[in-house]
Amino acid sequence: MAIKYLSRCDVPTRGRLQEKFEKLKADPFDLRNSKPLKGRNDQRSARVGDLRILFRVHDLDMIVAEIGPRVDFYKRG
Repeated sequence: MAIKYLSRCDVPTRGRLQEKFEKLKADPFDLRNSKPLKGRNDQRSARVGDLRILFRVHDLDMIVAEIGPRVDFYKRG
């Protein structure tokens, strides 16, 4: 789902998402880049404008579960 959303984004948005991914790759636990989600085990959320990136870190890999607008993002639970 995340890849599908990323492929549909316009070029400026895709660029902003790529910049955020680079920052997250450097340090996914930096509170300036992401925050832990309450009640969702080891999942974290990162903000890019009105978009959110839901991901988790497993060993040295960052696994992106979803990318989407904040309005829809937290409703799905």
